[in-house]
Amino acid sequence: MPIARGPGVETHWEISGPEGAPVHLLIRGLSRSSRYWLGLRPALETRRRVLVLDNRGVGRTEIARPFFSIADMADDVARVMDAAGVERAHVFGLSLGGMIAMRLAIRHPERLRSLVLGATTAGGHRRTPIAAGTLLAFLRTARMGTEEAMRFTAPLTLAPGYAAAHPEIVDAWVEIAKDEPRRRLALVGQLLAAARHDAADELTAIRTPTLVVTGDADSLMPPANSRAIAEGIPGATLRTLTGRGHDFPTEAPDETARLLTGWAEQHPG
Repeated sequence: MPIARGPGVETHWEISGPEGAPVHLLIRGLSRSSRYWLGLRPALETRRRVLVLDNRGVGRTEIARPFFSIADMADDVARVMDAAGVERAHVFGLSLGGMIAMRLAIRHPERLRSLVLGATTAGGHRRTPIAAGTLLAFLRTARMGTEEAMRFTAPLTLAPGYAAAHPEIVDAWVEIAKDEPRRRLALVGQLLAAARHDAADELTAIRTPTLVVTGDADSLMPPANSRAIAEGIPGATLRTLTGRGHDFPTEAPDETARLLTGWAEQHPG
């Protein structure tokens, strides 16, 4: 993977797909590298240029210190675009990646053609908290091994019953996790950045055409967060996916690709 260098970080990225096609930039969530896009990336690559990156502290991107902000991570994305020679892109962020994409649209609005925010939150007074039981379940993984933790949390990340019906997905996640050992300080850094994220009063500054997507079976990030974002961003559109969970791109890569390309075609920028 090529590298984009910034203060205290060397961000790894990749770009693929047909030369000259519109660029879609994908930003993953908490402790997930770009390898976790699984089926979405090839679904997009048939007709689109796809730019992906490993966020701070995951995959091949290491960090010098565990204390950083969502704004720092958004600046990482802008540097990746510079390194890849991409002036503007259609941007999709999922979960923590949605927070980063939101901040990118606020700090670097000239870099976006369109924006899709998936299963995320604006924070602040617009935040609907994650259920206490879900938080406790994730805290329990601190004492688990890599494979045990991944299998334990998969049913929370995916729609009810999906992990059991598609064990090959969880197996793929486990193999990636084994290959990319979790860096605990980096995970703490991402968690702290997410906890401090507050764009609630800045959503009106986002003028990029925005689609907000949530699954009605998301047990990790309450869908009310997506409704609050859509209400706060001028002209934003809300799309609720029936029966989909938090990681809806994994559950429905082709459907997600159609959403992203359809939105981009409506808003070519």
